[in-house]
Amino acid sequence: MLQEKEAAGTRTRILDISRELFAAQGYGSTSIAMIAERLGTSKAALYYHFKSKEEILDALLNEPFAAMQDFRDECTKVGAKPEEILSGLIDFISGPASCLSAFENDPSVLHEWADRNNVKDEWERLVNALAGPKPSLSKVIRARASLAAAKQGTMTALEMNNGTLTKSARAEVLAAALRTLG
Repeated sequence: MLQEKEAAGTRTRILDISRELFAAQGYGSTSIAMIAERLGTSKAALYYHFKSKEEILDALLNEPFAAMQDFRDECTKVGAKPEEILSGLIDFISGPASCLSAFENDPSVLHEWADRNNVKDEWERLVNALAGPKPSLSKVIRARASLAAAKQGTMTALEMNNGTLTKSARAEVLAAALRTLG
């Protein structure tokens, strides 16, 4: 029992250290040796918990990805209103997905993980939900711009308020995204 708790604690420390290193220098530039060194252990000991760097990335991103799928499923139900879709995105980004911002601009993560998990398809389902059936080019553009406004607005509000999304900032981001949608 004690060994299981220690293993879980070590696993959590590996994930925390990996997240920090991936955010600071990029996924592609971070090696297993760097993670093990920061952890104060050997690579062999690290491999006891994770078989590869890819497995560490999966462990970091699988929970937010599952939450994204739940959010997407809820927001893309027939009859979902744009305000519900955009509100859901704002809440998702400020909640379960808050750790994703560390990886968003890292091309190696986009290639390694996002392609494997069809993240682009997930985003397209949101675009389609906002644009509606048989949308015109202008509706698709406005849907994409609205999602971008919600996403970037939320990330900006979080950055400017030490990771907290206030009610007033949330309302402003939602209003801006809805205005963009038209």
